[in-house]
Amino acid sequence: MHPAIVLGVPEMDADHAVIELMFERVSTTPDAALADLFREIEAEVIAHFAREEALMEREGVPVLHCHQAQHRLLLDEFAGARPAEGAIDAAALRRTLATLATFVEGHVGSVDRVTSQFLGGTLDPAVVAALRLHAGAS
Repeated sequence: MHPAIVLGVPEMDADHAVIELMFERVSTTPDAALADLFREIEAEVIAHFAREEALMEREGVPVLHCHQAQHRLLLDEFAGARPAEGAIDAAALRRTLATLATFVEGHVGSVDRVTSQFLGGTLDPAVVAALRLHAGAS
């Protein structure tokens, strides 16, 4: 099982494949179970980010803080979209989950790709030197 974007870091690729499969279940999940699936996906993304950050810390990835900031932004998106208990608008929640899937895919294709290049020894040091977050980001 491989994710859509293969980075060549087994831990990351395995997690990404699991998360992609969870997002694929959105279209076939009954409306009544959709909020539970949202919470399941969110919990897996949170756990994945923790594992990924631990890997980055162990390996001394120089873009760790930038990457953590991206994780916080994504988790804020999940928190802001989290369905309330009770009746939900299933169609709206499916659209929200599709948007979140796109955000996660964008994260994998950008900052995760940079991380994987560092881990694989193929990251150009000039790329790292040019990376900057907005001064207000933390």
